[in-house]
Amino acid sequence: MTEILGQTILDLIDGQNYAVTSFPADKYTQAVADTLEGNFDPTQINRSEVQIAGGVEGGGQTISLELAPYILPLRYKNEYRKLIHPDAQLPVHTYLIFESEKISNSKMKIVQLDDLTQLNDQIEAFFEIEKNWVAPVPKEEEKDTAAETKPKKAAAKKTTRKKATKK
Repeated sequence: MTEILGQTILDLIDGQNYAVTSFPADKYTQAVADTLEGNFDPTQINRSEVQIAGGVEGGGQTISLELAPYILPLRYKNEYRKLIHPDAQLPVHTYLIFESEKISNSKMKIVQLDDLTQLNDQIEAFFEIEKNWVAPVPKEEEKDTAAETKPKKAAAKKTTRKKATKK
């Protein structure tokens, strides 16, 4: 397991000075997984990504491998600043990040990989999740729907009480 000094990680993340390899693809194939893996360096902080059908920004998918200390994308600089102590030696792990409009509400699924032997299978599993994903109902529509389906309560009857009078 590789460990890196916290300050080194912070310097790389703050300046976005880590290696990033990106390439486009029309669709996902085993060759895409092979290229993704071939561009990835398991010994240093880096990111290897493929943007399928324009990437997540273009309505497609972005799949990446990152070597990082936490299960967060390296682009989340503020979160890393809060989590990393400069003097600490931190173990780094390989993370597979799948980004798509249809994968989850956060548009992202992240899995820690012990090795890359099952990379293709894991990516295929993400595509299966995406294929079966059902979009959530926006909150405004939920309120409108809830208001329409709830029966209105009948107005409460007002009762009058007689006051006890002293004799």
